[in-house]
Amino acid sequence: MDKGKNLYGSLVGIFTKLSFQQRLLIGGLAIGSLIFIGFIFFVFNEPSYSTLYTNINQEDASQVIQYLRQEKIPYKITANGTTISVPKEKVYEVRLALAGKGIPSSGIIGYEIFDKNIIGMSEFVQKMNYKRALEGEIARTIMQQSKIKAARVHIVIPEKTIFKSEEKSPSASVVLKLKGGASLTDDNITAIANLVAHSIEGLNPNNVTIIDSKGRMLSKAVDQSPLSVNGQKQFEIKSSIENYLTNKAQQILDKVVGYGNSDVQINVDLNFKQIERTLEAFDPESQVAISEQTSRSQSNGVSVSDSNAIVSENVTTNYEVSKTIEKVIEGAGNIKRITVAAVINGVRKEVKVGDKVEIVNEPRSEEQLKKLEMLIGKAVGLDNTRKDQISIVSIPFETPNEDEFKDEGGFLNDNMQMMVNYILLIVAIAGAGFVLKNLLKKLKEEKIIIGGLPYQDNAFGDLAPSAAGTAGGIGPPTFQPSAAKKKKFLEIGDLEDEISDEAAHRQMKQEKIVNYVAKNPSEAAKLINSWLREDEYE
Repeated sequence: MDKGKNLYGSLVGIFTKLSFQQRLLIGGLAIGSLIFIGFIFFVFNEPSYSTLYTNINQEDASQVIQYLRQEKIPYKITANGTTISVPKEKVYEVRLALAGKGIPSSGIIGYEIFDKNIIGMSEFVQKMNYKRALEGEIARTIMQQSKIKAARVHIVIPEKTIFKSEEKSPSASVVLKLKGGASLTDDNITAIANLVAHSIEGLNPNNVTIIDSKGRMLSKAVDQSPLSVNGQKQFEIKSSIENYLTNKAQQILDKVVGYGNSDVQINVDLNFKQIERTLEAFDPESQVAISEQTSRSQSNGVSVSDSNAIVSENVTTNYEVSKTIEKVIEGAGNIKRITVAAVINGVRKEVKVGDKVEIVNEPRSEEQLKKLEMLIGKAVGLDNTRKDQISIVSIPFETPNEDEFKDEGGFLNDNMQMMVNYILLIVAIAGAGFVLKNLLKKLKEEKIIIGGLPYQDNAFGDLAPSAAGTAGGIGPPTFQPSAAKKKKFLEIGDLEDEISDEAAHRQMKQEKIVNYVAKNPSEAAKLINSWLREDEYE
């Protein structure tokens, strides 16, 4: 305890001996250190937030926030209240807990509307509830597609009539909100139309209208005429063959020149004419008897002995020449011609220009391009008799390599929070070290005045004989400022070493000063005046 008190007293004594500027610097250093420590504590102890829900409606967001407050789970609200974030380690736990409560419901009512008590409900209300439930369930099913952000379905079911001629067909309309940058293909739109049509009794896919949130018509009336159906099938066959051949060629180029350094497009001309031929061939050299007919006739005379009796026999043979009948039907969709166009990125090389090294994209050699033409031609089945063509050109691409872009983007996205924390820590430590170094350097340059008069003892020794001389009739001493009589300052770094000496000599110095001033007040005034003007001599 005594040592602690002595240490505390020593520190207080040191602090009281400092000048106002030095106290201000030390106080600022202490406050800055506390702020820095608090900042580091706040940054590194703040939980890492992860997205819980995005694009959530206000009703569901209110229920989610109410649950988080009840469980005392910290959260953040961003994107105008449509995105809620919670600590990373709590994301899946909170999602499962909210899913058990039916949150979020996306604001769509399905068959759960019938879970409530419907006693006393009119038939009209029951029909309306069934219609709302059916619309909600269809919308939920449509929203399960990856490209669709939200969906809304409207169904019109006409009343049944007695006469079939007066019946009207049901119809439906679908409004889709697509995710950013997403687009639906014709197959996706057709699938949605068929899904809605087969979910409602008596609904024809042609009576389903599909639009997006920007008011663009996505569905088109389906023409069921044979000509239209045949044309659509031909287009599908053509696209299928082109995609198949393009994938084969692209796979080869990706392995040779690298992913993202090439692009291939293939056009295929097809012959959709269907020709039926019947060939009938005869072989005169090969005759075959197919039938033989024999007829006999006999004529007797007048009497038995008459010699004019005649007997005749006719044989008729029918021959058939061999005949070959060949029926040939040429299938539709035969390839008439294939044209291939490919562009390949150049080769990146480092070229030294003066003292700088620049990266130059040089075109590939003609020999390499010819080899690639041969490989792609063999892969897609080019035939010179059809006058197929292939063209490969080496042109530098404007965009960077897709692999590098993906790798860098993925790394930054996965480790962004950790990198930010480390950068802040390094910057804070470097800044604090720089500030501390400057403050300590400035404090060392500051001098602490020890005692009331910081002159050396020999200065007072010179003054004592002068006082005696004055009493003996010798003229008054003259004070000339010199380097030996200038004020002595102690470094702040040597403060603790000098405190003991200062305490030991202070009383002696004060006594000398008091005695001298009492004996020679006028000379003391001159001495003080000269000290005040000391800066003029420096």
